[in-house]
Amino acid sequence: MDPLLARAACNLARVTPGDRVLDPMCGTGGVLIEAGLLGAHPIGTDAQAKMAAGARRNLTHYVDDATTGRADATALPLPSDSIDAAVLDAPYGRQSKIATHDLADLVGGALDELARVTAGRCVLVADRDWRAEATAAGWTVDARFQRRVHRSLVRHVLVLA
Repeated sequence: MDPLLARAACNLARVTPGDRVLDPMCGTGGVLIEAGLLGAHPIGTDAQAKMAAGARRNLTHYVDDATTGRADATALPLPSDSIDAAVLDAPYGRQSKIATHDLADLVGGALDELARVTAGRCVLVADRDWRAEATAAGWTVDARFQRRVHRSLVRHVLVLA
């Protein structure tokens, strides 16, 4: 995710200094960097150990107080209501390695898990509209936006509460 969209997503999630901000599919850490630059404590997990390690390396250049590790976004090793806000860029399936879930199960399961660990603020960016999965997981869609990237890619942004 480009830094401008990552910052916008953090702003939509109302990230403030001291917040514990989770990206459960952190990739190389773009969202985490922006959350950290806003003064939050970024927490990132990724199913691929090399991605979590890459995020950790990238964060060292920008943020002192960050946590990353390998985890399945559908079974996070976090206590309930321990996260202030979640921001994620869901994998597109075409370009991402998804090992144990199909894409719909992964995103739906992650939204279920985020409803458990997050105290009520989430922003989801994806290549498709995941409103049905979000509402099935107990989220309310407060707002939604579309951002055209190029003729074959539109990013859908859901602000969830």
